[in-house]
Amino acid sequence: MPTLLEIEHQRFEFGDQWSTAFKYDDSIFYRKEANKLQGDLDGIPQSAKAVDIVALHGRGILLFLEAKDFRGHRIANKTRLNGEVAIETAVKVRDTVAALIGASRMAVDEFAASTLATALQPGSHVTVVLWLEDDTFRDADDAKRKLNSLNGVLKSKLTWLNVKTLVLSSSVANRLPDLRVTNLAGAGQPNTPNPTQIA
Repeated sequence: MPTLLEIEHQRFEFGDQWSTAFKYDDSIFYRKEANKLQGDLDGIPQSAKAVDIVALHGRGILLFLEAKDFRGHRIANKTRLNGEVAIETAVKVRDTVAALIGASRMAVDEFAASTLATALQPGSHVTVVLWLEDDTFRDADDAKRKLNSLNGVLKSKLTWLNVKTLVLSSSVANRLPDLRVTNLAGAGQPNTPNPTQIA
């Protein structure tokens, strides 16, 4: 039975090839345990970040997915498309990886922490995806160019983790197996909450 996860005005449907898929940033573990890592450091507020989705494919692919929908908020998010959103995603991946290792050392019931930590071992396949929607992605070739540019930033920030990175959108072909992404009501409407205000 497919797993349906709704994020940023989109539905992510993980098919039966995925053994697990869940909203990590909504998990009890993240909210009550990992998020304890917060406070001021040299006067700058610090807190643990989290990707939207963690999933594990039957072929052993561990997926970290961050979804951002900038449609309807073009001006507010224009500078973020220059690379900032890719850096944000890399930071969320860093914190999520650390938290999953921590979860594997605790009694966590809501997801298979030890299985996910094992999927981070050398030789395993880890993929990081930034799923990004923007009003400027009208032309497929232009969208590919912008997404590839952001992927270059994302990849450069995650070389330490030795992962495959992808920046995808509904404007280009989906390269993830057994995953279907559809828009929900309100997608692209300017009266929806501004993603700059969403953690």
